[in-house]
Amino acid sequence: MSIALFPLVFDTARLHAQRMDEAHLPLIAAMHADGRLMATMGGTRDLTASQLYLERNVAHWNEHGFGMYMLSERDGGAPVGRAGLKRAIAREGIELAYAFLPGSWGRGYATEIAQALLALGFGRLPVDALAAVALDGNAASCRVLEKCGMRHVATQGAGSAGKRHYEIRRAEWRVAATA
Repeated sequence: MSIALFPLVFDTARLHAQRMDEAHLPLIAAMHADGRLMATMGGTRDLTASQLYLERNVAHWNEHGFGMYMLSERDGGAPVGRAGLKRAIAREGIELAYAFLPGSWGRGYATEIAQALLALGFGRLPVDALAAVALDGNAASCRVLEKCGMRHVATQGAGSAGKRHYEIRRAEWRVAATA
């Protein structure tokens, strides 16, 4: 794909989003080494896994014109996490994904960026639905997705490691976005 469907940078009320690129490897590696953060994402990852994650996400942007962003606070520029829309690996469709450094938890950043990304997705992609996945044991992430109008459609696995699959259809998003 030669044209970016999504902006390379954008701002929300409190966040600055910048297209993920090679310069973000140190932050990605730090996030992947953080045990508290990665407990909600299947466990920590080493530098090699972080490099592979970055390469895949840069390739996704190049191929599809959208993908993951690195996030920082608009006031002060402190890094807070990453978020974006990407093609789902395990099933067909486009998936909302986000992860935040523990120092940024509980501030409403996930809801803020999720709403912005859903608006970008439905505004710029020819899709009827967008999806997301959260670990069953990650109640905060499940609440974020539900606040954004997404509904729980399936659970894969059991217990706190079970994966809750969420979805929002374009018509549902229109209603949630105007509420």
